[in-house]
Amino acid sequence: MSIDKELREELRQVADSMHCPPDLYGRVRQSYQHYVNEKRGRSPMKKRMLAGIAAVAILIPSAVFASSYLADEIFGSVKTIEQHGGSQESYQEIEGMLQTAKGKLTEDEFKEFTELFKQMVQLKLKMTDEKGIKYEEKLTKEEQQQFEQLVSKLAPFFKKIDPNIQP
Repeated sequence: MSIDKELREELRQVADSMHCPPDLYGRVRQSYQHYVNEKRGRSPMKKRMLAGIAAVAILIPSAVFASSYLADEIFGSVKTIEQHGGSQESYQEIEGMLQTAKGKLTEDEFKEFTELFKQMVQLKLKMTDEKGIKYEEKLTKEEQQQFEQLVSKLAPFFKKIDPNIQP
């Protein structure tokens, strides 16, 4: 027999001859029960925390995407601007400008601004072809005058929003 097997056999015999006191089993069982009960108490809290984090991670982005664009109120959709030579990028720039305006103007000013801006955009769309080139001669004299009045009325709003942009 190899020395490993002899040593293993000898240790097994000594272990079999050893006797543990009966209260040791009780203490081990009690310690294990305490550990299990403590772990159960923490587990639902962890699950609730994880569920809350998952809910927030799902709801916040979906709320952002679900909110309507301010530019949609002016153009209707991005397709309108694309039909007149614009792009998704220019649509997003207008959306950003409108969001900035909403933050910097009072509620009444913003309402007036959007009404005037919508009128101006409608005239700009009317004089712009599908390549994005503006032809002011497409507008009637009355519409050209209206456009100039709208630009002058919008100028103070644009100065408040961002002094660098022009109507």
